[in-house]
Amino acid sequence: MSPNLSVGSVYIGSDPNQLNGYYSYDRANPNLTWAKSRQTDVGLDLGFLDERITLNADYFVKNTEDMLMNIPAGIGLGSVWVNGGKVRDNGIELSLNYNSDPKKAFRYGVGANFSKLNDKLVSLPNNITTYGTSPSVRGLLSPIRTEVGHPLYSFYSVKTDGLFQSQDQINAYKGSNGTLIQPNAKPGDIKFVDANGDGKIDDNDRQFMGSAYPNFSYGVSLNASYKNFDLNIFLQGVQGNKLYNALKYTSLNAGGLGQNYNLLKDVLNAWTPTNTNTNIPRVTASDNNGNFGTNSDFYIENGSYMRVKNVTLGYTVAPRLLSKVGISSLRVYTTANNLFTFTKYKGFDPEVGFDNYGIDVGRYPQSRSLIFGINLNL
Repeated sequence: MSPNLSVGSVYIGSDPNQLNGYYSYDRANPNLTWAKSRQTDVGLDLGFLDERITLNADYFVKNTEDMLMNIPAGIGLGSVWVNGGKVRDNGIELSLNYNSDPKKAFRYGVGANFSKLNDKLVSLPNNITTYGTSPSVRGLLSPIRTEVGHPLYSFYSVKTDGLFQSQDQINAYKGSNGTLIQPNAKPGDIKFVDANGDGKIDDNDRQFMGSAYPNFSYGVSLNASYKNFDLNIFLQGVQGNKLYNALKYTSLNAGGLGQNYNLLKDVLNAWTPTNTNTNIPRVTASDNNGNFGTNSDFYIENGSYMRVKNVTLGYTVAPRLLSKVGISSLRVYTTANNLFTFTKYKGFDPEVGFDNYGIDVGRYPQSRSLIFGINLNL
């Protein structure tokens, strides 16, 4: 695999003129190959009552080896793509469906699916334990860490412990040497946890705090019909995942890099001496305490949600009423998409998934739509 050429410039001649050119900075690797995956799957398919009840269950283990990884080639030698590292995924997938007696006027079917995935980085090449750099937010926040023994793209942040409510609390928060751990803090600022006990807050205090991988995901569907009416409902959701709500940096931070953005109304609940029951730090034009500039779990939120993804109600006109006007079939229906979403996530849309590794920089939310339609066959 040949790396991309870099753009550079050089001065040439007795009266030097700057000339642009291309050069190879990163190293090529002629021995590079595709990654390899091996998967073991054990499945079970059961049916009861003339297949009116069906159960599908799968357990799988997938090992991926020789992944493509970009690592430093040495001092002054750029980087090189190599094969290395191993990731193990294992999980279960379940599906259960029930259909009522098809001979009855009222017929219905209920289905549910459940899946759980466990992801773990087992090893990296050259005996290294961490890989790559984190995608950044505004070039400042870098919340992702890929480390052996943890899920890929885990959140790695400083833990918070509420807000300072008084100057006495700030003065009492000292290291073992007696100095203030957060000397620039004011009442209403975030209190950060000195995890390594060195008497200061920095990147060495960061801890693993989950990832965008959910504990499990699920879906539920209902199909029903009675005489000429039909109804379909589909719900989906995930549970136990974390999302990095980076929108807070621009929507609650009054002095962030001089961006002059409009703030969200949530800033009205920021800490003041008369509004202390809040987790939003005080409004200030500077960020001397690093309320917003620290890679902390202030941005990490529960991304669990349940969404009523689709609801369709239809009516099929009886054929005997249509034959007189030369129509063979006619169905009218209405469909609602993304009708309701139940979540505690404060961003625009919890359905972020692994876009940008679970970092939400203000993804435009999925729209709610209401559609009316006619299916007509002559």
